Amino acid sequence: MSKSITTQKLSTKEMISYGIGDITANLYLQFIGLFLIIFYTDVLGIPVVIAGLIAMASRIFDGANDILIGYISDKTGNYKKWILWGAVFTAISFVFMFTNFNLSPTMQIVFAIGTFCIWTLLYTCYAIPFNAFASTMTQDTIERTKLNSYRFAIVAIPSLLIALATPFLKDSQKSGDNSYTSIAFIFALIATIAAIICVKGVTERVQPPKQNEKITVKEYIQAVIANKQLLILSLAFLFRQLAQGVFMASMAYYFNYYYGSVVMMSSILFCTAPLSAIGAISVPSIVNKIGKKKLIILTGLIFVIANIVRYFMPLNQIVVFTTSIICLFTIMINLSPFFTMVADTTDYGMWLTKKNTRAINYGFYTFCQKLGIAFSATFVGYLLMSFGYVANVEQTPEALNGILIASCIVPAILGLAMSLILFAWKLDENRMQEIVTELQNSN
Repeated sequence: MSKSITTQKLSTKEMISYGIGDITANLYLQFIGLFLIIFYTDVLGIPVVIAGLIAMASRIFDGANDILIGYISDKTGNYKKWILWGAVFTAISFVFMFTNFNLSPTMQIVFAIGTFCIWTLLYTCYAIPFNAFASTMTQDTIERTKLNSYRFAIVAIPSLLIALATPFLKDSQKSGDNSYTSIAFIFALIATIAAIICVKGVTERVQPPKQNEKITVKEYIQAVIANKQLLILSLAFLFRQLAQGVFMASMAYYFNYYYGSVVMMSSILFCTAPLSAIGAISVPSIVNKIGKKKLIILTGLIFVIANIVRYFMPLNQIVVFTTSIICLFTIMINLSPFFTMVADTTDYGMWLTKKNTRAINYGFYTFCQKLGIAFSATFVGYLLMSFGYVANVEQTPEALNGILIASCIVPAILGLAMSLILFAWKLDENRMQEIVTELQNSN
C-alpha cells in the first residue's frame, strides 16, 4: 500500500533540490522568451515575420514531442535518467542556437530552424520527466503547493541572472561581438549543474497503479480525452502562455524602441526577481485562504489592469516601472498553483482510468504551453510587420503603436480569457483529498 497522505511529507532540502532543477528550465525559457526573436531579427538578420514563423513551427514540433516523450518516459520509467541526460544535451544545443556563424540570409533561416527544433526536442527530454517527477514525490495537495512555491521562488535566480546579462546584449548586433553566445554558454553551464543537484536531491515515493500496466497508444489518448479537468486546465494555461509569450516577446522591442531604455528593462527584471520569490513562498498561505483557482483568477485580473494602465501612460517612468513589475510578478505567482493543479489532474486521471498516465498528461499540458509560446511569437512578428517594423532603425509612429499594442493590449485580452476559462475548474482541495484517499486504498 502507498504511504498515507500524512506520511508523504517533503523535507525543505528536497523541495529546494527540486526547485533548483527548475533553474534549468527557466534560464532557457526566460532567455528565449525575451531575446530569441530579437536575436533572429537584429543579429541574424532574419525578417521579423519569418522569425515568428520559425518560433511557431519549432514550438508546434516541440509540442508534438511533449506527447511522444511523455509516452516513452512513462513506458520506460526512471525519470531521473531522463532529467540528467536531457539537461546535458539541451545545454549543448542551446549554445549553438545563440551562435551567429555569419551565414548567407537563406542559410541563417535554415540554421535557425534546425537549431531551434533540435533544442526543443532535447529540452522536452528533460522537461517532461522533470515535471512528471513532482507527482511521484507526494500526493498531498498541500505538500505539492509547498513544493511548487519553493520551486517558483527559486525561479527568481534565473530572472536575476538574465537581468544582469541584459545590458551586455544591448548593442551586440551593432558591434558584431559574441555576447549572445558567451551568455548562452554561461547559462547552459549553470543549468546543467542545477539539473545534477536536482537529481541527487529528490526521491520518488508514489508508485503508479498496478492494474493494467501495459497501456496502448489508443488507451493513452482515451485517458487524456476523458480527463476533462486536464483539458480545462490546459486550455487556461494555453491562454496564460499566450499572454506571457506576447508580453515577453514584445518587451525587448518596447524598451529598445518605444521607451528607449534597455537599462530600465534590466532594472525591472532585477527588481521583479526577489519580489516573485517572496510571492511564491507566500502562495501556500494564500491558497489555504482562497484556494488555487481564485488565486490564479485574481492574478490574471491584476495582470489585465496593469497592462491597460501602461497602455494609456506608456512613457511615464513611474507607471512603466510599476506596471511592468506587477505584470511580471503576477505571471510568476500564478505558475505555482497552475503546476499544483496539473499534478492534481494527473491523480484525477489515474483515479478515473486506473492507468499510469503521469508523463503523458504533463506532455499534453506542456503541449498547450508550447502552442502558447509558438503562436505568441508568430503573432508578435505579424503584428510588428503589419505596423511597419524594421530592425535596427528609428521606428515610424505606426511601428511604435504596433509595439505598444503588442506589449499591452494583446496580453491584457489573453490574460482575461485565462481567468474566465478557469471558472470551469472543479477539482478543489476537498475533492482532491477524496480522490487521493481512494487511489491509495486501491493499491
